[in-house]
Amino acid sequence: MRGHKGFSLLELAIVLVVIGFLLGAILQGQSMIYNARLQKIAADMRQYAQALVLYYDRYGMYPGDENDPAFPPGDSFEGDHNGLVDTAQESSNAWQDMASTLGVVQRGSPVRGGAYQFGAMDFGSGTRNYVSVSNLPNRMAEAIDARHDDGLWNAGNIRCSSSYDGSDNLVTLYWGI
Repeated sequence: MRGHKGFSLLELAIVLVVIGFLLGAILQGQSMIYNARLQKIAADMRQYAQALVLYYDRYGMYPGDENDPAFPPGDSFEGDHNGLVDTAQESSNAWQDMASTLGVVQRGSPVRGGAYQFGAMDFGSGTRNYVSVSNLPNRMAEAIDARHDDGLWNAGNIRCSSSYDGSDNLVTLYWGI
């Protein structure tokens, strides 16, 4: 038997065990990246919501919704001052107002080129402002809602543009302020 070339059963078993460990490490790493993205999105939404409230606390009006022609300096758009960031122009201007007064910069979502936006919608107890993130896989939106709210797509403080189905279909997630 010494003259045969090849691997022994023990050598093959060791190689298979090493491959198993490597696959396990890779899968664990992917899970860590996924969870880090979830946490980053939730943290971004929370920080933007806090910035909107801080702006209101300091200036008595929401960014983008203000109708004071002298504030903030260099502002080219005046909102309707109804307490809601409820038009596309007000949403766009909110970022400009917060950047010029608070230094808050609009960043892209860490997933698939999504964007954060401000707006207003009915959360079941009247219309409120929100911060949203677009182009989020449905399963990620569901996970964020389950961790930070009630896990229901159409109830609570976190809402989704469509029902949760655990897929990679892209949705928009709304976080009420």
